[in-house]
Amino acid sequence: MDTQKLLGEVAGQLLSGAIKVVDLSAPLGPDTPLIKLPPELAVDTPKVEIHNISRYDKNGPWWAWNWLKLGEHSGTHFDAPQHWISGKDYPDGATDTIPAQNFVGPVNVIDCSKEAAADPDFLLTVDHIKAWEAEHGAINAGEWVVMRTDWYKRNGSEAEFLNANETGPH
Repeated sequence: MDTQKLLGEVAGQLLSGAIKVVDLSAPLGPDTPLIKLPPELAVDTPKVEIHNISRYDKNGPWWAWNWLKLGEHSGTHFDAPQHWISGKDYPDGATDTIPAQNFVGPVNVIDCSKEAAADPDFLLTVDHIKAWEAEHGAINAGEWVVMRTDWYKRNGSEAEFLNANETGPH
C-alpha cells in the first residue's frame, strides 16, 4: 500500500474516532513523584525543574517558553533494553535505534485496579494473564499489554505513589 494513502486513511480514522488514541502519560512538573533507590545502588533523580524563558514579555513578546531540567526517569517514560544490564548487549536496544513503529499497535488492557486498590503490592502473574486470555482471546505477537492499576490517582502524593514503608518503595 502507498504510504501517503495509508497515512491519509489513518488520519481519517483518527478524526472519525474509528481509531482511539489513549494518552497514558502523567502530568510532568516539580511535584512529579520520582522513584527512590537505596543509596548504595544509585543516586536519586533530581526533582523536575521548569525554568521560564519568556511569557509574552521582552524575552519573547509573542510566546510563552520554558526550559526543563529533569532526569530520564522522571514521569511517564519507557526503558530501552540497554537501560538494564540484562539488555546491555541487545543490538539496536537504545532509545534512538528502536523503530518508531514498535511503539504503536493494538493494546490489551488487563484491569487490575480492584486488586491494586485492595493490595498495593499486587503482582500480575502468568495465571492472571491466562485467565484474561480465556475471557478476551489470545494476546498476539506485536500487541501491547497494559496493566491498569489506577495508580495515577496517587500522583499527587509522592509517599502514596512510591508506596514506601520501612523497607523502602514497593
